[in-house]
Amino acid sequence: MSYLSLYRKWRSQSFDEIIGQDAIVKTLKNAISMNRLSHAYLFSGPRGTGKTSTARILAKALNCKKGLTPNPCGKCDQCQKIKDGHSVDVIEIDAASNRGIDEIRDLREKVRFAPVEGRYKVYIIDEVHMLTSEAFNALLKTLEEPPAHVIFVLATTEPNRVPLTILSRCQRLDFARIPLPKIVEHLKGVAKAEGFGIEEEALNLVARDGDGSMRDAISLLDQLVSFCGKKITFDDVITVLGTADEELLFGFSSAIASEDLKKAMDLVSQALLSGMSIPQVTKDIVGHFRYMMLLKVGSEASIELTKHYIDELKSEAAKFTVDELKNMISVFSRTEIDMKWHPASRLLLEVALIDASKLKGLKSEKKENENVVYSPPKTAEGKKNDRKNLEDLMPSSQKEVENVKMPAKDVLKNVQENWKKILEAVKAKSLFGYVSLHESFPQKINEKGSLVLRFKKGYSFHKERLEEAHNKEIVEATLGEVLGQKIRTECVVSDDDQIGAGKHKNAGEDVSLDEVKDMFEGKIVS
Repeated sequence: MSYLSLYRKWRSQSFDEIIGQDAIVKTLKNAISMNRLSHAYLFSGPRGTGKTSTARILAKALNCKKGLTPNPCGKCDQCQKIKDGHSVDVIEIDAASNRGIDEIRDLREKVRFAPVEGRYKVYIIDEVHMLTSEAFNALLKTLEEPPAHVIFVLATTEPNRVPLTILSRCQRLDFARIPLPKIVEHLKGVAKAEGFGIEEEALNLVARDGDGSMRDAISLLDQLVSFCGKKITFDDVITVLGTADEELLFGFSSAIASEDLKKAMDLVSQALLSGMSIPQVTKDIVGHFRYMMLLKVGSEASIELTKHYIDELKSEAAKFTVDELKNMISVFSRTEIDMKWHPASRLLLEVALIDASKLKGLKSEKKENENVVYSPPKTAEGKKNDRKNLEDLMPSSQKEVENVKMPAKDVLKNVQENWKKILEAVKAKSLFGYVSLHESFPQKINEKGSLVLRFKKGYSFHKERLEEAHNKEIVEATLGEVLGQKIRTECVVSDDDQIGAGKHKNAGEDVSLDEVKDMFEGKIVS
């Protein structure tokens, strides 16, 4: 193929071209100049930050015809062969596909031979964390005391998976995510050199989507050129990525702040009609609320966005408290995860928007109630009057809940008779809470006064979901609304595959005649 991908074409070819890794470049240059090279290096860091490119440049610096130099010429035979991947003295190994002990034994045999053309043999082992434990053990001795003509460079995105015995034998250099301004600046240079134009907003969005990876950003730029030719607009980037633009994101947060559900649902429809991916939009909403939360707590320096966008976010963040923003992130993050297994992603987003709006409303009511301060009375008469005043201030539904006290048997019967009504009420508040509650059966009121919800064997997933603070709060609040009495819940999993009234009586428990009659839907004949 005559065409070369942009990320390969623009791969760094010298230490000076490496972007965003100044400390690492300085360390390696000084080590070469002072002849203090380590026999093994570990390059760790996120993808697309220059680990493999740096390893190849180090190999050039060691084998360049100019001699051992921090500034290889890039023109001699050795530099060209290393650049093209044809050098017999620079061996790149993909540990993901060569991860067994046999491959490492083969390496140990070959490492003893002197270099054929250059001064050093350089082994670059990419994704080294993929090696098996046996392969790591086989590599240990060679890595600790390799021949003088061999240098190892191990590259990984997950250094936590590399054994400590390997880490202790390497000089570790950690590559950082590349800052947004540096990615934008480099992309401008690439666009100018390649002869195509790109809008400033589009450039910022491409750089942001790269998430600190130069390779990802350049690959996206390459894709955009294929999609729309020599002129790239902001709308083109939105179309290719399927992401939500700034206007849509601000629309969602504004609708939630004003509890305008109609506007929120209309925005979902607008996103779909525009060809946006609903899971991606949900992910963008999470990021949108995260930015606002960071601004709210004063962490502006950690946000890599344009000044204009940050100013708009500050204005929007004023509509929420920190706790509200945290709750919004929690709601939409759960929804984003659920979309991976639920086919109706639009429905999940719509339910999440309703939940988020209600959280905003509940938070507002709580804030209003927090402004009422009650001073403790000093006398018995004062206590009596204060109690009366408190009851007068309570909503009528709350007073009823406090005053109603029913026997456990009657409470359970009340729950079972109103079970369908309870399920429908929960469904209106939380789809996930409803799905999990629907798989349970109200078994009994235990000694603590809690309603025991029993799940069939193998349904622990629904039990755990219902025990999440958000869903548990909704279920208990709904029970209070429907029954007029505060009831706590406790979830258990059955030892067998059956649930139902007849399966939940333990040995030794008394069963009343009425319970038997209800259990079998029978009637008393004598």
